[in-house]
This record gives sequence, C-alpha cells and structure tokens, in this order.
Amino acid sequence: MGIRQARVAGTGPDRRRNLWTRTSAIVLLLVFCMGTVAGMAWLVLREIDELSTANSDNLQWSLAQAGVEFLQFELAVNKAHSQSGPLGDVRRRYDVFYSRMHTLESGAVFRSLRREPEFAGPHQEISTFLTALLPLIDGDDAALAAALPEIAATARLVYAHVRQISFSGLAAFATLSDQRREQLVLTLFRLSLVLAGLLCGLSLLAFSFRHLYRAAAQHARAAQRAGTRIRTVVEAAVDAIIVSGDDGRIADMNEAARRLFGYARAEALGRRAVDLCHPEQVRDELLSGPLNAFQNGKRPLPHERLFETVAVDRNRREFPVEISMDMAEDAGERVYVAHIRDISGRKAAEKDLTVARDRALAGEKAKAEFLALMSHEMRTPLNGLLGTMELLRDHTLTRHQTDLLDHMQSSGRLLLGLVNDVLDLSKFEAGKLQAERRPFSMTRLLDGVVETTMSLAAANENTVAWACCGPAEAQVLGDARRLRQVLLNLVSNAIKFTRGGTIDIEVERLPGPGDLVEFRVIDTGIGIAPEHQERIFKDFETLDSSYARQAGGTGLGLGISKRFVGLMGGEIGVESRLGAGSRFWLQLPLPVQHQQDVPAATVPAPAPTLAPTPARTSTTRPLSILLVEDNEINRFVARAMIEAEGHRLTEAVNGQAGVAQAQAQAFDVILMDISMPVMDGQEATRRIRAGKGASADVPIVAVTAHALPEEITRFYEAGMTRCLSKPIDRKTLIDLLNELAGGPAPAAPEPKVEAPGLLDTVLLNELANTLGAAEFDQLVEMCLAELDSEIAALAASAPADPDLGRAAHKCAGSCGSFGLAALRIALGEIEAQAARGPVAPDQLQALTQMWQASRAALSDWAAARQYPDQSARQA
Repeated sequence: MGIRQARVAGTGPDRRRNLWTRTSAIVLLLVFCMGTVAGMAWLVLREIDELSTANSDNLQWSLAQAGVEFLQFELAVNKAHSQSGPLGDVRRRYDVFYSRMHTLESGAVFRSLRREPEFAGPHQEISTFLTALLPLIDGDDAALAAALPEIAATARLVYAHVRQISFSGLAAFATLSDQRREQLVLTLFRLSLVLAGLLCGLSLLAFSFRHLYRAAAQHARAAQRAGTRIRTVVEAAVDAIIVSGDDGRIADMNEAARRLFGYARAEALGRRAVDLCHPEQVRDELLSGPLNAFQNGKRPLPHERLFETVAVDRNRREFPVEISMDMAEDAGERVYVAHIRDISGRKAAEKDLTVARDRALAGEKAKAEFLALMSHEMRTPLNGLLGTMELLRDHTLTRHQTDLLDHMQSSGRLLLGLVNDVLDLSKFEAGKLQAERRPFSMTRLLDGVVETTMSLAAANENTVAWACCGPAEAQVLGDARRLRQVLLNLVSNAIKFTRGGTIDIEVERLPGPGDLVEFRVIDTGIGIAPEHQERIFKDFETLDSSYARQAGGTGLGLGISKRFVGLMGGEIGVESRLGAGSRFWLQLPLPVQHQQDVPAATVPAPAPTLAPTPARTSTTRPLSILLVEDNEINRFVARAMIEAEGHRLTEAVNGQAGVAQAQAQAFDVILMDISMPVMDGQEATRRIRAGKGASADVPIVAVTAHALPEEITRFYEAGMTRCLSKPIDRKTLIDLLNELAGGPAPAAPEPKVEAPGLLDTVLLNELANTLGAAEFDQLVEMCLAELDSEIAALAASAPADPDLGRAAHKCAGSCGSFGLAALRIALGEIEAQAARGPVAPDQLQALTQMWQASRAALSDWAAARQYPDQSARQA
C-alpha cells in the first residue's frame, strides 16, 4: 500500500497533465467538428432555400411565358397594323415582355443561366430589339403607328431568339437542378460523416471525463491520506509548530505548541504570534530582524530562517527557544510556518560546559604552576648536591673518593632526568613541543648514546654497542635532540632489566618511499609478557611482575618516547617474549642531508686534538655580586664558585632583603632566585627597576629551575636580562660573569678552524674536555637550534626596537658560551649602540651572513675533533 501511494504521489501530477492535454485536444477537435457541422448545415439550408426559391419562381413557366408574351406582343402589333386598332395594347404587351426579360436579366435565380453561352447570345439580340423599340413605345402614336410594319417584320425574326432562350434555359435549368441535387446529396453525406466523427469525439470525451473523474477521485483520496499523514506528523512533532498568515496572525498550531505555550487552539487562532509567544522586550527586535518578513510580505532570508530568542508562555514564564521559520506561497496566498523548540536544557548544558571548561582551564593553569613549583623545589636540592660535588673536585681526592663522587653525580643527573621527563610531558600535553628539522650526524649521535649509558651498563655487567645495517650516512635531517632522548630512554630501560647481557642498537635505512630509518634496541633481558606490551607505553605505568621487582622508575620514559616519536612523524613498538629478551623498534623519516644542501663554508684546517687544558682563571676585573637566594645550600655552592674566581659576593635571603640591598649599594651583577618566601624574584626585580636605588640599572640574572617558556618570558618582562638554569653549572656561571664584566676573551691558540676571529678554539677545547663527547654534541646542537631563530629575529628587528639591546645581549651570552667570538663581538656592538640610539640597518643585516659562517665553522670543528683516547668512545 505504501509503495502504491508513493507511486501515485510521485507520478500523479505528470499523469494529470497528460490527461488534461488529451482532453483539451479532444474538446478542440469537437469544437471544430461542431463548427464544421454548423457550416455544412447552413450550406444545406441555403441549397434547399435556393431550390425552394426556384420552385416559387417557376423557372420553366417563366421561360415558357416569355415566348407566349412575345407572341402576344407580336399579335398586338399585327392587329394594330391591319385593323388600325388602338396602340395602347401594343404598349402594354411591350411592357409585359420587357418586364419578363428584365426578370431574366436581373433575377438571382437566373444568375447561373446568364453565364450559359446559348442564353447570352439570344438574350443580347432580344435586348437590342427592345432597346431600339423603346423610343417608339414611349413616343407619340403617329410615329409608333408608322413603325408598326417594321416592328412586325423585326418581331418575326426576334421570335426565334425568344424560342432559343426558352429552350436553352429549360435545358440549363434541368442540368443545374441535377447538379444541385447531387451537391445536396454530397453535402448531406459529408454532414453525416462529420456527425459520426462528432459522435465518436463525444464518446471519447465522455471516456476522458470518466477517466479524469476517476483520477481526480484517486488523487483526492491520496491528498486526503497525505493530509492526514502530515496532520499526524505535525501533531506528533516534539517541536511546537505555528502556522500564520502574511499578517502574522495564527492560523493553526499543533499539540506541542499548545503544551509549550499553554493556550487552547481556539484561544490562539486569530491572535498575532509575536504578541502571544514573545515577551514585550524582544518584540521590536524580532519584528525589525528575523520576523521582518511579516512586515514586507517576503520570504525570510537564509540567515533569518533559524535564530534564537526568548519566548513566554501563558503563565508569563520566559524561556529560551530556537525558531526555524519559512514561507510557502500558493495561488497568491502566503503562509508562514514556524518550528519552535524549547532549548532551556541545551542552554543549561552549555552553561555547565562553560563552567567545566573554565574549571579545566583553571586546572591546567594550576597544573602548569604546580609543575613549575615542583620543578623549582626538586631542582633546588639538586643544585646543592651537584654544585657541592663540583666543588669537591677542586680538592685533592683519592681514586675511591673520585669514584664515589662520579656515582653521586650520575645519580643526581638521573634524578634531574626524571624532573625533565615530567616537564617534557607537561609541555607535550600543552601542545608547546614542536619537532625540529636540522642536519645532524647519526654516527655521532649513536656514539653519544653509547658513551652516556656505558657506565650505567657496566654497573649491571652489560655491554652496549651499535651497528649500522648498510652504509653509514654522514648527515641526516631530523630532530637530533629528541631522537637522542628516545634512544637514551630505550637503552636505559633495557639496561634496567638486563643482567650480564648485551644491549645492541641497530640502525637501518628502509627501502621504499618516506625516507624511513629504523632503530632497534635489542636486549637479552627478562622480556615482556604479550598482555603487558601495550601497557608499557602508558604514563606512570609499571608492571606488577619481575620488572617492578628488579627495577624502579616512574613509568614515564616509554610514554614520553612514544609522544616524541609521534611528534617526529614516526612509529614505535616492541616485540618480546617473556624470559627471552626484548626488541624495541622505532621508524622515523630521516632524509639524507646531501653535501650540496649544506651551507657553503671554508675548508676546515686539520682536525684539532683535544688535550687536557688547565683550569681557566678569570681574566676580568673582580665584580661585586648580589646573590638573592633563600636556600642556604644553594648560597653556599654559589658563594664557593663565585669567590673562587675572585669576585665579591653579598647575600640576601629573600626578595625583600634583596631589594633593600640593591637600593642601598651599587652592585655589578644581581643573581636573583625566582621562588622565595616574603617576596619572589619577579616582584623584587620589578621593584629594583622601578626604584631609584644604586643598582636600578645593573644586569639581573634569573637563577631558576622553571623550564616552561611562558615562565621565562615573564622573567624578561619583569626586567631580568639573563636567565641561568638550576642546577648551576660552574663554567656556565663563570662565563656569564666574565661576559657581564665585559672582560677580554682569552687568546685563542692555533690552529683555527675557520677565518680568524670566528671561533675561540681554546674555549671549545676546554668545554669539550669538561663535558665529554655526548654532552658537548648535544649542547652544540641546542645552541645552533636556539641561535638560528634568535639571529633571524634580530636581523628582522626594527632599528629602533626598544627590546633590541636585550635580545642582542641574550644572543651574545649564548655565542660567548660556545666560542663564537666574532659573532659575540658584533652582538655586543649592537647592544651598546641600542643603548645610545637606533642601530644601523646594515649592522642587523650583517648578522645573518656572520651567523651562517660561524655556524658552519662550529659544525665543522665539532665534526673534525679527535680525542686522545679513542677507546673511550666505544662501549
């Protein structure tokens, strides 16, 4: 039934149009037939009329009578001539004959006769005779009497013509009568055919009308069913539906509308919808906006058909609604239909979501602040521990004491790594980590990983080594820092769960597109059960198995590694059997860095050999330094480092005391801790800068464990000029103080790697020997990545930018730490010029070229360096 209704509904209009077309054609044909019948009937009537007219005139009698009347005329002429009788009879007989001939000449009945040649000739002769005789007939008696003999003679001759007219007329009329009868019969036959066609047409029309009636009845039933369905749909709709005319008055409403607004149908009909359903304060706005269609009688624009507003019910309860409205027009009648939905629940949910979002944002902010605080609180004791260990190396130690110190520093660095893992996780969740894409040596990276983990592996009687499956590649493009961290996490994890075994790192470039390189960390440890292999990549996940019993940990390393691999566009996974070791693999896109892609640089000199260098002594003037630090151990460590360089140190235990000291005494440098009681470092810095004290303009260095970028930005906004991260590295601190003191850089001995003045190789030798190969490579890559963006920003800065001096100062510090002497000098000149006024644009533009040369020189120096004991680089 439903399919049939759908078919009727879908094809009904086309069928009706075709039926009406056929019916119209039939009606037009019938009208034509009826017109034809009427015309033919008129022809038949005219034929019959003509036939009846011929009978009344008695054609045969008229023609025969013409001959009789002429003989009577001729007899009257002869009688008048022979007996001298009265001439009046002659004239009267002439007039009778003349009248008869005039009838034949002008009568409509004789029209066809006059066209016959047999009639036309004699008629002409008779007409000539009558015309010639007319003056005598109308003249006096004497002339007529004298002409009687001639008239009698001529009459005898004309009589023959009269007889010929009679005979030819009778013959012609006989023929014409036959033709008329035949024509009448043919016309009657045609009329019967037309009448038969008319009868068929009427039958077809009757059939069409019957079909139309049935179709109309079927469509009426379908329309009734559709109307019933639509009415049911409207009445069953959850939304309120109101129908109104173009005057805005309600014409109909469904049950949902009656429930929503509380009005009975009879109460609502005829009332204006805007007055009935909306509070007074929104009516003008609606009429001038979305309901403006009622004012101009047009269809609402697309953006006006769906809108939100406020409605009111019979009890004057106001509630938010969503209205969808449109107009339908049929035969000039406009109808507006509005669907109204109560959205009180949705608005409440949106409000709850907003509150939940605000709470979540507040929670994220609290989380960031908590992590920053925990970073500071955890790294503050680390600062004391590692700094004290660094100071211990200045004293004479036995071999056993040196080994103990090495273990203590190793443990401290592990603890520092845990803190950094938590901070990296927080940065990743905040979306503030981005993968870098810079060239690096895969060989040096793997050497560094092995060297870094070698001592930890030896403690568990393990060996660590790496191998390349295929030809070694000199340079690849990728994020070396995060790849190193992932590999360190995987190797460290393998070392934890392996005793007296091997940890092998394999690297292989995979065939096919994508430039994929696969790293595999394979150990001979205890293995992982299949059901636990997915869990190990979750945060803070440790297994309740021999893993948990044999080794500890936060469970963050593998979770962070998976995030870093995803950040670099790769994949990570594990294959393992319980008791048979594990194989962790990761695939990363690392395209080969070809030689032509590397910025051109001068050919390096022979590789310098790193020999032990004596401890550097300060070559600058003694500085007066104010240390603002609340932790006693940190103050002790910093004091020992600073005073060992010959500088004078004044201590303050909190920010408020530091502000007082800075206002009362002129210092060369202020080292400002961030998190302190009474007054924190940022507030103390702002007060020192805002005051007119003796140290209002001196450099203030932030000493902090805060690692989040937004925190460091706030330090600079508070007025700090540099930032020193905890735990404090002694050499970094001394270099910073030397830089701030403005002392000359130490003379750099030969050989030079690049053009004179670009690099301080003495400083680089000392830094590489102190840190070791892995840490030195890591720091160099971090320095290059940082300076790439900072030098580019400096070169693009406006010459009068008020922050130009501060930015140049910051870059100069990084350049000084890594021996970029020429670039540091150029940045110092820009800093000094910025303090006096605008910097020359060419000074800023020259930075890019100098940085490219310095960068290439530093990379070449790092790649070409050699170590006295090459065996130290192997596991």
